[in-house]
Amino acid sequence: MGVIVRRLEEDDVVENFDSKDEALNNYLKKHAWSNQQKISIAVTYIAVDESAPKTVLGYFTLATSAIPPSSFPKKHVRGLPAYDLPLILLARLGVDHRFEGKGLGRLLLREAFRISISVSEQVGCRCIITDAYRHKVSWYAKYGFIPLEGGGEDKTTQRMFLDIRTLKAALKA
Repeated sequence: MGVIVRRLEEDDVVENFDSKDEALNNYLKKHAWSNQQKISIAVTYIAVDESAPKTVLGYFTLATSAIPPSSFPKKHVRGLPAYDLPLILLARLGVDHRFEGKGLGRLLLREAFRISISVSEQVGCRCIITDAYRHKVSWYAKYGFIPLEGGGEDKTTQRMFLDIRTLKAALKA
């Protein structure tokens, strides 16, 4: 299976996508295209098989955001100004359940990293942030994401971040 990751297009087949997570499915099917093309608040990238280039196997969505430096551990914001830090939001990442365990999540995350580094070289951007489902925290931690405080036990997600400088250093090694 030759997998390609590219931007979502209007005629891509999203109806059959099923990550077994209704929020991820719903976003791709009802909001991804509109958010990308009509209101310009996020861009969705999809993984497709070369032999079925319109059928979505997995996807991720990126947007920009900013949060106060007080949200980060002090060692990560020492010496930075007191205003909100610009960042890239990994807003969604999902893989169709029929393709789980084949490395698609890792492939999608790697592409999100590549795009984030490129963006960070064009505009100010300190980190990548995501709100990971609690059962996925260890998966994101494998790739260097660090949990931020404030995600109480009652929340279904844990806010996590990855410093762009750390990512760049890892890719140079």
